[in-house]
Amino acid sequence: MRHSLIGAILVAASALSTLPGAAAAQDVRAQLLERGAPAEFADQVAAIVANAGAEQLPTEPLVSKALEGWAKRARVPQGRVLTALNQYVVRLQTGRDIAADAGFDPVPGPVVAAAAEAVGRGMTREQVSQVMGFASEPAAAATGLTVASALMAQGLDAEAAIRVVGDAYRGGRAPEEILEFPSALTGLQAQGQDMAQIARRIMQGGGLPSPTAPGMGGRGNRPGTVPGGSAEGQKKKKGTSGGQ
Repeated sequence: MRHSLIGAILVAASALSTLPGAAAAQDVRAQLLERGAPAEFADQVAAIVANAGAEQLPTEPLVSKALEGWAKRARVPQGRVLTALNQYVVRLQTGRDIAADAGFDPVPGPVVAAAAEAVGRGMTREQVSQVMGFASEPAAAATGLTVASALMAQGLDAEAAIRVVGDAYRGGRAPEEILEFPSALTGLQAQGQDMAQIARRIMQGGGLPSPTAPGMGGRGNRPGTVPGGSAEGQKKKKGTSGGQ
């Protein structure tokens, strides 16, 4: 009887360890403990990550935010870190729902994470969906959202940020070029243009120049890697064959 009970426990533990997000939860717990975090806090973070994984949400950005929050422990209380993580989970859920409504099947983690960041920057569901609609495949959608969010963080209004990404994709510009837009925005500011002038230029169809163009100051403000892992190799949107 005892052996049967132990066997059942081991089977259950084995099944639990293979649940989506379980590995990420164990990893972030171990990393937090190694960095001196209390076990209770590490367990709470791990539970948030595990639950997110069980919902098929990307866990990589959650792990990054948890480690970031702990690194700021001198001025950010643990309770605030946990609250921020739970709020981020809600944004990830929103991003997943928007991506599903936009026709992504399956819903790729990088698109979900990029959508969550965009929502956090103040984009509406409709605006996030609009940016997704500019791209025919996940990597391009994640890049578009990441760049639009970065431009908004620099002070460009959402309408102009969305317009410049959309114009670029419609004009056949590659995601690699679009990733340079934050550097181009910085270059135009260095030339003396303010955000209102830059937004007007974009809304009139002028777009953003290459940061390597004469007088632009070169690259240097490119957004980091699209959050949530690589979108390469993911399926295209429903009903698409690589173009809109």
